Amino acid sequence: VALLLDHHFRRKGIRDRVDLRLFTPEPSPMPTAGPAMGNLLKQMDESHGITVHLRHRLTSVDGAQRELVFEGRQRARFDLLISVPPHRSPHLVQEAGLTGEAGWIPVQPRTLKTRVEGVWAIGDVTAISLPGRHQPDTPLSLPKAGTFAHRQAEAVADQITAAIEGRGSFRTFDGKGYCWIEMEHGRAAFASGGFFAEPAPIVELRSPSRALYWGKVLFEKYWLASGRPRNLWETLLVLGGRSLGIEVNA
Repeated sequence: VALLLDHHFRRKGIRDRVDLRLFTPEPSPMPTAGPAMGNLLKQMDESHGITVHLRHRLTSVDGAQRELVFEGRQRARFDLLISVPPHRSPHLVQEAGLTGEAGWIPVQPRTLKTRVEGVWAIGDVTAISLPGRHQPDTPLSLPKAGTFAHRQAEAVADQITAAIEGRGSFRTFDGKGYCWIEMEHGRAAFASGGFFAEPAPIVELRSPSRALYWGKVLFEKYWLASGRPRNLWETLLVLGGRSLGIEVNA
């Protein structure tokens, strides 16, 4: 979002009058991808004049004073705030006793089975510990993203089908995922990798390009379409991915 705002204000000719700041409680952007990736993303923001504040955990917003209040009582003023509200699992799964201490549903990483027999969980409601880590004393969890939910759904669907059919073999979740980072002038970067890799997750970042941006557009059209148009977008997406050496599982 910060990079898109930077581009918008530059097009309007007022970027020099706008102070863009990014606050995050994390030690670096995309910490699961590792320190090197985090530093690269931080430098990407800073090269556009965006100030990045790490390890800033927001505790409240003072609307009257237009101030953010962080742990330690640090404050920062704002004119326009774009914030992500706290994530919580639905009351239904909490009341069902499926959640763990962190408030999410713990599952087996590859099968997505919960501690209740015959119950699986997928997507953002889950808590999946990763086998690898970048620092020995810092455990990692799988990020919450739609790309993971998609692959998890396919694995769980096949497991349920296998159980009904009495099959002994079934698909499992491989921990692979990807995301686009949209930037200025119709360009986008692309991050992808395997989060179950050891000794640490392996994530690759492809440099921003127009081709990757159009890949993002095709991906969105594919997901929002139905019927024959969806088949068309899927074909174009797969062919485009192959031309760039990117594995596409639409």
